[in-house]
Amino acid sequence: MLMFGCIERELPVPEREPGLINLAEANIGVDYETQLFYSLTNSKVESSCEQKDWCIALRSDSNFAQLMLNSARAMKTHHTGSTNLALDIDIENVPEEDWEIMDPTGGVSDSTSSLRLLLNELVLVDLGYNDANEKIGSARIALIDIQSTHWTLHIADSDGSNVDTVEVSNRDGYTWNQMSILDRIENQIEPPTYDWEICITQYMELLDGEIPYLVVGILTPTDRVRVYETSGVDWELWKTNDWTALEFSKAWNTIGYDWKSYDLSTGSYEIDFDKLFCIQTDEGREFIMRMLDFYDANGNKGNVTFEVLER
Repeated sequence: MLMFGCIERELPVPEREPGLINLAEANIGVDYETQLFYSLTNSKVESSCEQKDWCIALRSDSNFAQLMLNSARAMKTHHTGSTNLALDIDIENVPEEDWEIMDPTGGVSDSTSSLRLLLNELVLVDLGYNDANEKIGSARIALIDIQSTHWTLHIADSDGSNVDTVEVSNRDGYTWNQMSILDRIENQIEPPTYDWEICITQYMELLDGEIPYLVVGILTPTDRVRVYETSGVDWELWKTNDWTALEFSKAWNTIGYDWKSYDLSTGSYEIDFDKLFCIQTDEGREFIMRMLDFYDANGNKGNVTFEVLER
């Protein structure tokens, strides 16, 4: 069961003068190796990590564990459908179409297995690439026990050897609980649920709905945040207009990556200043956000600059 509930939601929301625009910068590095968890409420980065620091994250669902991959490394999974953890399988010859990347929308349905971990099912994991853009390798995992306080994972090398058992804590007040398959330990990266709204990171997007491609953007992998995108960039209008009829989305990639585009003629990224994002939280906070730049003062990419206004 999820470990956050009504009591936390009833904490008083701190007072803050509305209508003030905050200019924010968040640097993920020229090689995009850093991931940042940012608080719109507190106007600061609450937590950061390197891509190598974690591999998967878990949270509970009714009859399985939801699974999040660190898709910044282009990780992917193959669900074997078998409960034989010693299954003889040549991981190098698994057909490409049998591998799944993490659904960037965060959707979990019966037709997609990429975001679920069923009890005792053997799952093959492609661990993606390291910071030198070299293939890391593969591993086997299986969820072998679910408790209210933790999950127990079977971890092995791709050929089934070198077996370990790792417990991942189901922490009260957190949305996702991270662990490293590389180091075979839990490693909580993400801050508490109510301390952040957006994650600035590289991730795998599905271009045209089907082509996996590494991009840099903003994700909202938390149920307490909803986003509405508009091309009507009028700060005064969106500061005061009625949002009740707007169709807000819980898709993780609603903000996504396409607030910028690469201009082949200039060899640089251009910002789409016509995009404005309306953001709501479960606590009743409302923000409008616009992207401004992808470069720092020295012309280095990976420096995400945006402005935020709380209504």
